[in-house]
Amino acid sequence: MGTLTVEARATRQIVGRVVRGSRLQEAFRQLVDEHELRSAWVSAIGAFEWIEVTEYDQVERRYEEPHRFQQCELLSMQGNLSERDGEPFWHLHATVSLRENGRDVTYGGHVVDGSVFALEFRIECFDELELKRANDEATGLQLWADLGERAGRGHAAPGPEIAPEAAPAGVTWEMAAQVSARAQPAAHEEYKPEKGDWIEHAKFGLCKIEGLSGDGVCIIKLPDARRKKIKIDALQVLAPRSDGGRRIFSVRAKGKR
Repeated sequence: MGTLTVEARATRQIVGRVVRGSRLQEAFRQLVDEHELRSAWVSAIGAFEWIEVTEYDQVERRYEEPHRFQQCELLSMQGNLSERDGEPFWHLHATVSLRENGRDVTYGGHVVDGSVFALEFRIECFDELELKRANDEATGLQLWADLGERAGRGHAAPGPEIAPEAAPAGVTWEMAAQVSARAQPAAHEEYKPEKGDWIEHAKFGLCKIEGLSGDGVCIIKLPDARRKKIKIDALQVLAPRSDGGRRIFSVRAKGKR
């Protein structure tokens, strides 16, 4: 029993809305770049044209197949932004309501993605914190494991390589990314997903690979059940992570950091 904690002494607030027809995950990924977000907490209300949610099977240690709900009210969405496999990652949970057989019913779970009808949000940013996810043996999930602060302020214990006094206040995420890129040159390009694996695509979201051809064409199943062909050789394929027995590869355009 116990906790892992770190104190955030300074925050900033961002409020806004997502326009109708936007994909939720893509809109939030754009916010990361637009406002230079790394560690944050988000809350939102609104409505979805459709949303897909899932739940984690604690016995089987895997996520169930997503459930899709059409034309529903968003009663509450809570989530956070932290780092997973070196990339910004939004972890979102939602409660929605809709009319079924003349009754108002509610559903909830882990958000896969959705098409926004109207959504208003508030983001609380913790710019001095570095929240990182890693595999947790007790649950099978990727949970916060490295609770640190960007400039060594507060009560978090320093890592083994950088003492608090060695980290100048002017250190930025861009500097850290440049150092990381030099330390790990091009290793991610060697990873090869296979049929049955999953990819996390910046535009299409979390997609299952249903087929691969010899010329590098990959057939993927999108979260809305559509199929699409993409050229996997034209993408950077990062190291896979394990999520409920699934191998998930993050992909992005080559040359993009």
